[in-house]
This record gives sequence, C-alpha cells and structure tokens, in this order.
Amino acid sequence: MTYRIPKDIDIAKAIDNCLTRTPRIRSQAALYELVITELMCVDESYRVSNERIRRVGIRKKLFNLEIRYAHTNGASPYKKCPVCRGELESIRNMTLDGKTVELSRNCRTCGYSAKSDACRPARYIITRRDRWPTGSPSSEGRSGC
Repeated sequence: MTYRIPKDIDIAKAIDNCLTRTPRIRSQAALYELVITELMCVDESYRVSNERIRRVGIRKKLFNLEIRYAHTNGASPYKKCPVCRGELESIRNMTLDGKTVELSRNCRTCGYSAKSDACRPARYIITRRDRWPTGSPSSEGRSGC
C-alpha cells in the first residue's frame, strides 16, 4: 500500500483547523487523531507521525504547549530537547566551595525543563495560541477573562 508524506504547510493548516474547533487538547495522542483525520479529508494516502505534528506546531507557533513530567532516576540523559529537538541550555550555579553544579537544562523554543528528578516528558497539553496581539484593533471589542 502506498502512502504520501504531507508538507509542513499542510500539517500546519490541519493543526490550525483542529485547534479552531477544539481549542484545548489534553494529549498528543488526541492531537494526532484530530490532525490525521483532517489530513485524510485532503488526501487519504497522507501519513505523518505524532512527533512530526508536535514539532511542526511548535516551529510554526500554532499552539502553546504545557508539558507534564514523569519522575526518573539519575541525571538528565538528553543532549537535545526531546520535545522539539532544539538546543538545551544548561543552568548552572556555584556552590559554597567554588564548584559548579547543573541545576537544570532548559529549551528556549518549547519551554522544556529537565530538572534533577523530573525530566522525561509524560503528557502534552495543547492549547490554541491567541492570534491577536494586545492592543490590535480587532482585540478591542473582546472581553478578557
């Protein structure tokens, strides 16, 4: 059976359509099901992984991502961000005896933070990003809660 790989722009459109209908999605698996259904309406032979959907959405800034972590033993095993494959920035502190210790590793792109005891992403909560910057003419008539 043959399949086609959609372009990033097609995935971004599908994500945007899904988030318009459902502004808060409680897991990556739910996002995958919604997006793959949307893509299948365009072309039934489209196939895409849930990781690629997440990375396209982060790169195109289509949604806000809240990351829930699972506790693990030991130090952070990641060299690159496990969420978006971006660079991890090491946050260090100096101890009283002059040595430096790593407190955490943070990603500036997606907000991932690997601390000492909770570093593995366990669940993603996806919320639609507000498209209107504050102070724009179209946001004046809206009431904010």
